[in-house]
Amino acid sequence: MGIMRQKRRAETRTLLLEAGLKLFAERGVEAATLDDVAEAAGFTKGAIYRQFPSKGAFLLALFEQYAAVARAGSGARRASWFIPLTIQFAAQAMRDPLLRRRFALVLTEAPDSATPEGGLLKALARILPTPVVPAA
Repeated sequence: MGIMRQKRRAETRTLLLEAGLKLFAERGVEAATLDDVAEAAGFTKGAIYRQFPSKGAFLLALFEQYAAVARAGSGARRASWFIPLTIQFAAQAMRDPLLRRRFALVLTEAPDSATPEGGLLKALARILPTPVVPAA
């Protein structure tokens, strides 16, 4: 793959993830569709499936982007989508043990701050039940 094509692919991925962060925060994980994300980013749904094999894979990529922001500290957490998406991921984590483990790890790795965002992360870290991992 040529360098220009790789660059376009990376830019497309970034635009899709940015649109996804905003839409999933606004509408919720259940209500936002990949069609909505593609349209908001200026692409067709095919662009999403060229980047991500499924909605689950797209959600995982969104979570990884979210986690990077949560770990970055209070300045990065001021994005308009951060608090709504935190609540969305917390709700999803209550039903998904794998996401719950990953989310719990992000919460423990997030730096403390005296901001509303930091307070929310601290509160979730205290109340989100972490699943028991069976012994091997």
